[in-house]
Amino acid sequence: MTFQKLVIGASMAIGMSALATAPAHATSFSFNNTAEINTYTGGSKGTFIKGNAQGGTDAAIKALTDNNSSSNVELWYSTENPTSNVGFTATEGNYSATVSSVTANDWNTFGSQWLGDLLNTYTPFKTVWNGFSATTQSLVASYFPSLGMGDPNIGSFQFGQNGGVELSLVGHLDVKTKLSDTLSTKLNEAWTGGVKSLFPGKTILPTALEVQTQISTLQLTLNSPLTPASKKATLSTQIAQLTSFKDLLNFKTALNAYQGEIGASEIAKVVTGGQTSYAYSFNSTASGITASDDGISYSAYYTWHTPGYVKQVPESSVILGLLGVAGVFATQRKFKKASI
Repeated sequence: MTFQKLVIGASMAIGMSALATAPAHATSFSFNNTAEINTYTGGSKGTFIKGNAQGGTDAAIKALTDNNSSSNVELWYSTENPTSNVGFTATEGNYSATVSSVTANDWNTFGSQWLGDLLNTYTPFKTVWNGFSATTQSLVASYFPSLGMGDPNIGSFQFGQNGGVELSLVGHLDVKTKLSDTLSTKLNEAWTGGVKSLFPGKTILPTALEVQTQISTLQLTLNSPLTPASKKATLSTQIAQLTSFKDLLNFKTALNAYQGEIGASEIAKVVTGGQTSYAYSFNSTASGITASDDGISYSAYYTWHTPGYVKQVPESSVILGLLGVAGVFATQRKFKKASI
């Protein structure tokens, strides 16, 4: 019995010592604007907790660290088009990372990268895009901030080895409708903003073929020797306007004809180790749930991490400590067998 007590005591001492001396890896969070933070508690019957309500930040931290991606934190709650970078800063030991919403200024920085990745993922649209005039490409790029993708829902956050970061982004399984609605809005704005005046008597949007016919007519007038130079500048502007309008009509037609899903996450700005990245993904995983308020949101998860991210593993001292504690029960079992 004395020997048994000594063995058990030694095992406990080794185990507890290893656990006590293992470096702490708890992640702390701070939020820069709790009024624009909104937490969803998870599942299809979850509830929403505002960041500036009682227990709001505690709920947000739990959602970010509970290993349940359906519980998530929305950064910039009031609208879908953030005007400032709202989010949180996570700190763990010497590591720090700031995750925030995406503004129009951010789109100016990374929009071409995002578009290139989108077209490389959904190649049927690449041919359509390459057929656009430079004016149309620039015009479409200016639509990016209005897509409503800069207010990300973060389902989880964790540091990896060497300070890398991994995020789970919660969003829609198929954003085709969102993209189509944006194009419809921009087409209607262009129509009422000047294109309609080039189609007297027409009350609905013209087809791409009708627009091309009008472009051809204007080009004939532009190239006619009878057309005064003072009018040619106006004709050139009208032709460019109609060309972009036709391109958008063709893009919308291709989008509506696409049979597959278009998975595209919302986007978060991530600053870590002095480097700025934009977290997004086109590789969706069905979540099997929808949000309790609209029955549509949160239908997909997207995972993003910094380049070279390596998931953390338990410290060897912690493992040894756990093994030491486990050894107590193994030793007890052996002694019991020996005493029979």
